Amino acid sequence: MSNTETIKEFLVGLLKPIITEAVAEVGAMQAVKRERRFYTREEACDLLHIGCTTFYRLAKKGKINILKIEGKTLVDADELDEAIETRSVFRYQH
Repeated sequence: MSNTETIKEFLVGLLKPIITEAVAEVGAMQAVKRERRFYTREEACDLLHIGCTTFYRLAKKGKINILKIEGKTLVDADELDEAIETRSVFRYQH
């Protein structure tokens, strides 16, 4: 067996488990990402540092999409997180 083959076998033995584990972690993170999450009205208000009146005003303007289920007001977590990151929820108004 040549040195090149020995090195190749060593590297494959060393890297294969690491790569396999990394691929499994990425797959698990994507599975969790697909799971739809929601914030309650209270959680959304806390994240935005606003009161309920302002929350409903933003919803009425279409800046926050809300979902009402059995008397509970919910906001899609990914959508709200993105709005916070891009600062699209609040713009200075004159």
